[in-house]
Amino acid sequence: MTPATVPARPTYRLPRSTPAAVPEPRTPPDLTHDSPSHTLPLRPVPARRGRGPAGSASVRGLRRVAADAVAAQGTGRDLAVAVADGIGDSAAAALAARVSADVAAAIASRAGSLEALLAARDAVRLEPGADDAVMVVAAGLPGGGWSVSWVGDCRALLVTDRGVELLTHDHTVAQYLRDRGKDVVPAWEHVVMTTVGSVDHGTAGHAGGPAGPGTLVLVSDGVHRVLDPETIAFLVRRADAPARAAHDLVDAALTAGSRDNASATVVPLPEEWTAP
Repeated sequence: MTPATVPARPTYRLPRSTPAAVPEPRTPPDLTHDSPSHTLPLRPVPARRGRGPAGSASVRGLRRVAADAVAAQGTGRDLAVAVADGIGDSAAAALAARVSADVAAAIASRAGSLEALLAARDAVRLEPGADDAVMVVAAGLPGGGWSVSWVGDCRALLVTDRGVELLTHDHTVAQYLRDRGKDVVPAWEHVVMTTVGSVDHGTAGHAGGPAGPGTLVLVSDGVHRVLDPETIAFLVRRADAPARAAHDLVDAALTAGSRDNASATVVPLPEEWTAP
């Protein structure tokens, strides 16, 4: 969902890399996460296999600060996952992403993805030193099924045996104009129209999760700007565990030329989300 009018002061994101061909992902040397968030490794730590229903990976790339954040909480129907991307290359952006992802995952497991997004808004506004972020969050619904809510240009995709489906719609000036048949310049891909700090019920993107089994993939734009949906689906299908799939996605994004923070969370849909 895109707002009806372009805001007077859209939010500018730093320029991204140009998409490139995707070489085979490489497994990097073993690294640790003992250092502060702004010194996370350029490439991802090898994924730990078989640990929980969701797997995540997040790397700094060529940015100065690691301003993406991922979070997962709960199991079964109570599972909630979020990927947030801080706006800018600063500690304030990283703080906004971390607060957004943590609060959204905690609230979504109880109140659903849309209310989680609004709770993240309130938390970011109250957090001293936090700037702003964009985010996508997914969670099961108390009455059955599941939903996805988002602001900005983080994306959710569903990989099934039939193919791959993009569940979100970017809230960027470029997408807004493209939807209306207008010409688009590349710089507008990086101007977001909605953010965590400014979201309300009228501007949040929200979609019900499709019925049936599948694997949910949440990614920041450091991944989806350089990997098309079919490549994302290929990497998810070939992996032997969600954590490995998430690792392969961010590593492939860096190999393909992404200079941005890159984050992915991969979630085989719980039976409780898809059962009638």
